[in-house]
Amino acid sequence: MKRTLIAAAALASLAAVAAPQAASAGCVEFQITGQDLSLEYDPFSPSPIERAFTLRIRRIDSSATAVRFLLADADSPAGAPRIGSGPGGYDIRWNRDTSRQVFVTGAEQPNATNGALVQFGEGPSGDLVTETMRFSLPAGQDAASGDFYEGLEARFVCYSGDQVAGSSDFQQGAGMAIDLNVPERISTYVGATGVRRGEIAFGALDSTGGSVTRGLVVTTQSTVPYDIDVASRWGRLQRREGDPYGLAYAMRLSGVVVQPGSTLSCTRTPAPAGRAHPFQVELVQAQAASVPAGAYSDVVTLTFTPRAGLSSPSQCTPLL
Repeated sequence: MKRTLIAAAALASLAAVAAPQAASAGCVEFQITGQDLSLEYDPFSPSPIERAFTLRIRRIDSSATAVRFLLADADSPAGAPRIGSGPGGYDIRWNRDTSRQVFVTGAEQPNATNGALVQFGEGPSGDLVTETMRFSLPAGQDAASGDFYEGLEARFVCYSGDQVAGSSDFQQGAGMAIDLNVPERISTYVGATGVRRGEIAFGALDSTGGSVTRGLVVTTQSTVPYDIDVASRWGRLQRREGDPYGLAYAMRLSGVVVQPGSTLSCTRTPAPAGRAHPFQVELVQAQAASVPAGAYSDVVTLTFTPRAGLSSPSQCTPLL
């Protein structure tokens, strides 16, 4: 991908006498259906992810009449849920009562003040219930390209009638996970989104004056490290192809002196703003005294290319 701008078995033991079955020990199983939480995220998009998903809750102990559950991100810091090493700040809500806390980080357990309480029906036909949940991830969360996985933990307590049956239990597994892809992408613009060309105009030169500098800003949004290659049509300002007269100029890109053939190696950009690359051209006006009058110009091309491997940790540095 390139972006070019001109200016991504065995039981160990068996008890002889079976105790009465406890409703809370493995009383239910949880599963997120299908590919509901297989998602793609663009950290530079202004739109957040809002995705409804179905949570299946299957009763496997017939004495359970209800279950209260929380969904937990067990390996992220408290209050800072993160999808693997990818974007953070996501949340999960229960469609039946969006004000109720059903998603936690840290060690919080289900109790009377939190969690979703779900009732089972009578008989085998009441063993399976489904609940609609809603996943949200705000726009603009910083993330590199890649696949990110976050296993969720269901924490639950079962009820038999009005009584809590046993202690809290939990479930983890592949059927309870968020799978998020951040694609490789590079986009560039000059001044405003979608603008690919910019013009630097010096106007009339004063041959008795000093140096004059003009510039513009190229903005890049990238989920991958990238290189910027610098090229020009003539390497100086000329009136036309083959013109024996010309005006030399000097260039700076992101504060680095560059010339045709130079390459800058850059880290991926922060989200959502991206990275501004100031591009400046300096011209010594005294040259105008030694060339014929006319309109002099050149075309500079900046080519943005995804970079394999690691780049310098200092934003943008020249490649030797």
